[in-house]
Amino acid sequence: MKTDTLYISLVGGTMAWLGYFVGGVDHLIKALVIFMVIDYALGFMVSLVFKKTESKKMFIGLIKKTAMILMVFAAVQLDTATQSGNFMRNAMILFLIGMEGISMIENLGKLGIKVPKFLAIAFTKLQNDNDDKKDGAK
Repeated sequence: MKTDTLYISLVGGTMAWLGYFVGGVDHLIKALVIFMVIDYALGFMVSLVFKKTESKKMFIGLIKKTAMILMVFAAVQLDTATQSGNFMRNAMILFLIGMEGISMIENLGKLGIKVPKFLAIAFTKLQNDNDDKKDGAK
């Protein structure tokens, strides 16, 4: 087997596996991934500006992002087990997007960039609304 064929097979298989476990690749997953990447990049920028760049802190950030994706895996499995459609998955993803949005706004503030008040309120409301949905699902 040629090396490039093996590589393509491994990458394709891994992506298919990830797509299955996150309940498919739709706009919510794309938004979550984009928010995670932007938040990670902004955190790195803040560390550069304040000269506090540490590989250990960056690694911990990646661990946290991985844990978030694992929570989406769990929500998808709960949806499958309870036959609730995508309710828990979507609620979890929206909650995580809200958390990432709040973190992005905090990082922008640390960089001295003003963020419109309505945007900060929208992310806080998104997080709070999803907290209420989770509480109501219990």
